[in-house]
Amino acid sequence: MPDADRLPKEALAFLADLAEHNDKRWYEGQKERCQEDLYEPARALVRTLTAELSAAFPDITGSDAKVGGSLTRLHRDTRFSKDKRPFNTHIGMHFWHRAGKKMEVPGFFLRVSPEEVLLATGLHGPEPGPLEKVRKVIDKDRKGWERASRDPSFLRHFGGLEGESLKRVPAPWPPNHPFADDLRRKDFTAFARWKGAEAARPGFAAKAVEAWRASGPLMGFLCRATGLPFTGRGA
Repeated sequence: MPDADRLPKEALAFLADLAEHNDKRWYEGQKERCQEDLYEPARALVRTLTAELSAAFPDITGSDAKVGGSLTRLHRDTRFSKDKRPFNTHIGMHFWHRAGKKMEVPGFFLRVSPEEVLLATGLHGPEPGPLEKVRKVIDKDRKGWERASRDPSFLRHFGGLEGESLKRVPAPWPPNHPFADDLRRKDFTAFARWKGAEAARPGFAAKAVEAWRASGPLMGFLCRATGLPFTGRGA
C-alpha cells in the first residue's frame, strides 16, 4: 500500500515521462503503470486529505471516486485548443463545500507536477450572482474582510489574493473605495507554490492542510458571503 500522506516518487516519475512522451500510443502501453504509480496513490492521498480537511472544516468534502470525485483527468479536451497534446502532465485534486458543485463554491485545490506543487484556496471564477454577493459583503463588512484577507497566517502561507480583475471598480462603488482592488476582482483565490519534490516527502498531507487551515478566515468570509454555512477556523 502506498503511503497515504504523500505521492510516491514513482508518481512524479510517471508524470515526467508523460511530459516527454505526450502521445496516445505511448500512454496505451503505460496504463497499468499509470494506475499503480499515479492514480491509486493519488486516490489514497485524496482520502487522507478529505479526512483531515473535514476534521478542520466540517463543511468541506472530497471523494476518491473514479468518476466525479476529487481527481482531475489526465486526458485533455483539445477540440477548441491550439495545443493538441492529449494529456495533462500534472494531477489535480479538488475539495469543495458540500452544499454545492465543486467548481462553483469556495474550496481547496491541489495540483502536482514534477516541477511544482500548486496549492490553492478560495473562490475561482464565480458566476455574476455570487460575485456580486461577495462584493456587497466586502463593502458592508469592511473590517471582517480586512481580517479575512489580511490575516497574518494566511499571508505567510499564501502571500495574498491573486486572479483576474476588472480594469475599473464596478458600479455603484467609487474608484477611491478603501478596498477598490478587491472590488475589481473576478477571482478570490490565493496560491502557494512549492517545489514538485515536496509532494513525495513524508508529511506532505499535513503540510498542505496546515496551509489550507491558515486560509480559514478567507474561506469563512467567502462562504458566508455566498450564503453557505461554514464551521472551522475563521467561522
